[in-house]
Amino acid sequence: MSHRTEQIAELIQRQLNDFLIKEAEPPRDILITITGVEVVKDLSHAFVEVSVLPIDKTGTAMDFLKRNLGAAGRYISRYSILRRVPKLMLKVDDSALKHRRVERALEN
Repeated sequence: MSHRTEQIAELIQRQLNDFLIKEAEPPRDILITITGVEVVKDLSHAFVEVSVLPIDKTGTAMDFLKRNLGAAGRYISRYSILRRVPKLMLKVDDSALKHRRVERALEN
């Protein structure tokens, strides 16, 4: 990634986390964290990595995020300097699940 796309990715990540805290009302028993954002070179798409705890609530959290994706884009547009907000694409960051599997394997 170029320096510019890295800056935009960091900006989008901060704005999305702010959106989750200030605007959106995620289900009470779910912790949703934006762990990373990767923006393509032409700035048309941004892949947003989402971590969800507890892991078994991932489906519910992703449904919630998909329903609020438009509002998140509008929030980024309103509170950032970007002229055009990339299309946001969600993907699950399952690194916590991978870490748990490794820990279990090491215990046995």
